[in-house]
Amino acid sequence: MSDLPLIEIASDAENFIFAVAMHPSRNEMLIGFATGHVCCLKYTIDKSKYKNNVKLIFEKTGKNFEYSVMHGDDLIDEEQNSFFEILWKTKRHDKACRQILYLDEDAAVSMGSENILKKFKCSSGKVIDKLEFPELNEKKISVNCMYNFNDYILLGMDDKGIVKVVKMDKEDDNKLVCVNTLEGLHNGDCVNKIISLNKSNYQRVIKKSGKNKIKDEFIREPLSVHKFVSVGQTTMQVWDCRWTNLDKLEISEDQEDELLSLCYLNDDENDTNLICGFGEGILTVWKFGKNEYKDQINRIKISKSESVESCVSSLQNDNRLWCGLTNGYVYLVDGKVGKIIKKLHHSKTDEVNFLDIDYEYRAVSTSMTVIKIWDGYGEDEDENCIESTDENMSDSDDDSSDDANLSDELLSGEEEEEESNSDDEYLAEFAEEMKTKKSNFEIMEIKPSQKDIKKVTKKQEKKIQQELRKKEASLKHGVRKFEGL
Repeated sequence: MSDLPLIEIASDAENFIFAVAMHPSRNEMLIGFATGHVCCLKYTIDKSKYKNNVKLIFEKTGKNFEYSVMHGDDLIDEEQNSFFEILWKTKRHDKACRQILYLDEDAAVSMGSENILKKFKCSSGKVIDKLEFPELNEKKISVNCMYNFNDYILLGMDDKGIVKVVKMDKEDDNKLVCVNTLEGLHNGDCVNKIISLNKSNYQRVIKKSGKNKIKDEFIREPLSVHKFVSVGQTTMQVWDCRWTNLDKLEISEDQEDELLSLCYLNDDENDTNLICGFGEGILTVWKFGKNEYKDQINRIKISKSESVESCVSSLQNDNRLWCGLTNGYVYLVDGKVGKIIKKLHHSKTDEVNFLDIDYEYRAVSTSMTVIKIWDGYGEDEDENCIESTDENMSDSDDDSSDDANLSDELLSGEEEEEESNSDDEYLAEFAEEMKTKKSNFEIMEIKPSQKDIKKVTKKQEKKIQQELRKKEASLKHGVRKFEGL
């Protein structure tokens, strides 16, 4: 992977980028700005023309959305611009566009600081439904994270531990309806990230009865599609979006550090390995089948003094994920062995507060002023593999290497099959090697002493006498046996 991004979308200081979403089936993205504007941008990556470092720079995001396209420091004329196309643009929110999300290929939602959720068409940007939350304005609370799963849209707020549960009513043309409000999560603090507990049809195995392994009976229980996992403050919590109170709330042990980001390690529907980013610059591994997310099972140190603000799975089921830090760096991490594979420099001044994967599985990193799309990582990863994390980790604890290595048993719950011991091959090689070796043995004649000879002869005589006695006894026994006939 090159250190330069394939393409870059930048905005000037007055038009901060607050939200980004990547289309699930096309090279398109939605960008939400601090001014409340939203645009749909189509991008084309043409390596035959320019391998990388193609930039689109927004100069103004008003009615005209003025921008220029460059390759490095060279300006590209509008007629030669085949890389970017703004499909539509609009002033979507009165205040900043805080969150934006694709529901499917045809529809998306966005929410602004004025606490109005708007649903619109991806093709034209036309609003087809909206939902207001006036009570949030009264509490001076805004949305901090947004997540979509099945028919649910979950809105995590930046205070009071509030989650708004919105559902699309299938009987009424998928109209947005707020069906529940959970309040008091994470000790009434900010909800940093929400993710579904059940990605599709995952089933956990439960021991039903039995006192030993022979009599144990196991059953499979499907996980509820209404249950979700959230992180905030210093805990991870599991809850049901239908609850009216939090009496059954499942809370992890206190991690003594803020949990900032969250993602699944793999896209496999039955993978329950969660990766969580911490304020101390570490990634932690959690496995539902191990302890039902009560505590982390391992740690991967990334940077000693920087927070892991964002993380996302590579979506290729290869145990790898991307994580973004407050120092402006993006890391590709192998979560199975706890090893950093790549290190990319996103920005010198901004933190990487959002990460995503585009339609062609390329990493997309976002800060408040720039969006960068990076190349794939399979071609030259061995050459550029990072041996140590970064300069901040040089003075880390000596036991960091122990924490960084993850076993297959922790991640998959199954022991990896060991390579078969090829003893026959080894013996065959050894025999062949002995044949080719030159043998330089000296043959020595061993002459026994007179004492040894006498000992041998005495033993032989004693043995002969014992055999004679046995024969005589057997003959006598035979005579006695037939005397009465």
